[in-house]
Amino acid sequence: MGEMRAAVLFLWIQCTSGWMHPKCQIYDSGEDLGHFLKWTCNYLPRHAEHYTAACEDVTAIEEDLLGLPPNINTFCISMANGQNRSMSLGFFSQFQDLEYLYIDGCFTQILPTGNIHLPNLQHMYLIVKWGMGSGCCNCHIGPHTFRNLVNLCDLTIQGYRLTAMAPDVFHGMTQLQRFIISEPCVEDLSEILCRIMNIKSLIELKIKAPEIQTLNQSNCSILNTKESMKPVFNNLASADFSFGEIPHIEEGALAWLQNLTGLSGAFSQEVLLRLPLSGIQQIQYFSCSGSNEIDIERICNVVFLLSIKKIHLANANMRSLSMSSVELCTGLEYMYLGGLGSIHPSPHLKWNFITSLKNLNRLNIDFLRDKNPEICSFQKQPITWLTKLTLLINIQILFAKQFSCLVTLQYLDLTQNLISNIEDFAFMGLTNLESLDITQNKITQINANTFFGLHSLTWLDLRNNPLIHNIEAMSFTHLTSLKQVFLGQVNNPLTEPVIKLNLTLIFGGILSQLTHLYISSAMRPKGYMGQRVQAG
Repeated sequence: MGEMRAAVLFLWIQCTSGWMHPKCQIYDSGEDLGHFLKWTCNYLPRHAEHYTAACEDVTAIEEDLLGLPPNINTFCISMANGQNRSMSLGFFSQFQDLEYLYIDGCFTQILPTGNIHLPNLQHMYLIVKWGMGSGCCNCHIGPHTFRNLVNLCDLTIQGYRLTAMAPDVFHGMTQLQRFIISEPCVEDLSEILCRIMNIKSLIELKIKAPEIQTLNQSNCSILNTKESMKPVFNNLASADFSFGEIPHIEEGALAWLQNLTGLSGAFSQEVLLRLPLSGIQQIQYFSCSGSNEIDIERICNVVFLLSIKKIHLANANMRSLSMSSVELCTGLEYMYLGGLGSIHPSPHLKWNFITSLKNLNRLNIDFLRDKNPEICSFQKQPITWLTKLTLLINIQILFAKQFSCLVTLQYLDLTQNLISNIEDFAFMGLTNLESLDITQNKITQINANTFFGLHSLTWLDLRNNPLIHNIEAMSFTHLTSLKQVFLGQVNNPLTEPVIKLNLTLIFGGILSQLTHLYISSAMRPKGYMGQRVQAG
């Protein structure tokens, strides 16, 4: 009997949705990926004369991806739910044009390429499958696994338990410049740092490790290697760390790093005051959260000692906010203040604190209650440094000249307040304002002088103000720079079966310069039929 061999035949059919394959769709550089995992694939670049392979529900890479064309530039692979078998990076050596490799799934083991190189692979993403829950991927990855990826410059590993990898797993990576490690399921920062300390080419490092609760001095002896006892990174230009709740910081814990691009975590006031003792010299962006309030003066002391430029404080004690309490925060360029409103009542804000922050160009105040913010009543001289302001403080009424001192403001966001009334000339003085967002409020009427003085305004958003039914004539005619307007739902009284909206009367001569005018289908109360919209 002659030997019988099974043959696998793939029929390639080119159509508007790509090439056909049992597990993959193959797209050329000009095609859209359609519905396929837009959050993973669509942002990856594609090049002329190359293909993107988008593969779903893969169970075994070596078997399920047979028959694909060799000139694939980008692989985007979504593994089936659960833990899959081992994967060999050597499988991808048949795709010599491969530059981007994205794999969403967990394996028992990842094997190296052997003696075969992937000469063009520059970006690789190993991500635990979304929906696996809080458990980590216990994938064994041995020594020098990525050494033959000779041009890999960008690596992301998310949801893989780092302690399941060999201590020298990343040794031999000579071109890696950007490394993102997210949710590595370790409690000691040394488990991360001591595995990557020999990557001398590293320029950008991002670590998101919510399980780490104590910042101790790093000691590589925990890996039982002959490496230096402490990690050293000489070429880092950007380091961004995100942790969970940190109850303790050991003195000198971060002395090996000195400068941080970003640091995020939940800190109590006591632990926060120990941060300058950690050895850090400078932090560009600092984000602090937690269930314990932080006094403004205490956080500003840390801001001064660590030369912090941007701060996001979600657990601020707003009762401590004053001109004197922010004196050491004068170097700030961006400030986000959020209070624990559900736990502690919000005070009436002392807005004169802005006077002391002369380098501040962006201010965001959220989740507080100040129905009538007296932003400019304290100010005798104009504030010439603030360009962006976001307020979510349950404002109900905007009074005349409420923002008049903010003469350089370019962006004003009043989304999700309780604004029901805007007095005439409320925005007087904002001659440089370019963007105004008042969505999700309770505005019912627009008057001729509601937006008076906004000569530089190009963007106006009024969506989700459910009862706008009266827009006076000439309301927008003086907005000579306006380009985009979002009116949203326009309603009318029950006595009028037709909504009449004379756009020429409302906008005047500026109507022709608009590039975008959005008016949604008009709404009646539930159960009402027979409404028509008439625009003139």
